Amino acid sequence: SYWESVPVFDTVLTNIHRTNDPSPIIYGLETCEEFQRITADNPSQRRIAPAGLFNTGTNLLSVLLEYNCQNPHRVAKFNGNAKRGHGNEWQTLWGKHTPARYRGAYVTAKNPKYSVDEILPIVLVRNPYSWMKSICRNPYTASWQGQSNSKTCPKLKRESNLNQWNEVNVRFGPGQTHHKSLGHLFNDWYGDYFYYNYTIDDGSERNTTAPFPRLMIRFEDIIFFPKEVTEAVCKCAGGTLGHRADDKDVANGTFHYVVRSAKAGFGHGP
Repeated sequence: SYWESVPVFDTVLTNIHRTNDPSPIIYGLETCEEFQRITADNPSQRRIAPAGLFNTGTNLLSVLLEYNCQNPHRVAKFNGNAKRGHGNEWQTLWGKHTPARYRGAYVTAKNPKYSVDEILPIVLVRNPYSWMKSICRNPYTASWQGQSNSKTCPKLKRESNLNQWNEVNVRFGPGQTHHKSLGHLFNDWYGDYFYYNYTIDDGSERNTTAPFPRLMIRFEDIIFFPKEVTEAVCKCAGGTLGHRADDKDVANGTFHYVVRSAKAGFGHGP
């Protein structure tokens, strides 16, 4: 039957974790102390914001943080108004989908009220195979040969020449980027957040030192462990996990789970 085909939670854990530890996998927790140190002079300026390629859960994380995480210094600045002072942004200053190489060189707001060092990016990473299936359904601003063919998409090599990569172009706020294939787009984009030096094709060594404070979290973990992920992110930025008094949709003292689609507005797809 249909319900017999639905996996139980233990099966889900077995599929997404290689060890017996069921806790979320969060990369970059060692940078939390550095973020709090460089913002210690004015902690009310601390912000948290999601980042990630299209279709990776950035909207879900934004809503979870808005309802459940507050910057206590900023709330105090707004006289206890957690709705105004929670300190969570819906995207990074350079744009949540924009490659991190543009951090400090491009901003989405004309007159930003905070600097790039005052925002902690939370980078969502989705399994590349399921991500490519999703991007085939809704490519947003990415384009490549054969993208409209649901039977063959994603097509990493050109149909006319299997020795040639099927190039991808993507329009971001600062301009267009070019990649050898969808797989290369995935690696190039996340490489900017993972490595200190941008990875190039000449065989140069990769430096795995964090380029700046950031956390990297799997899409699967925010789906199955939303409370644990939100709590870890909030703590990293010096925030406190707690229910907002103005939030009447859930009982006081409880975690606000997002049960509806977090995507809204023109341009959003599956």
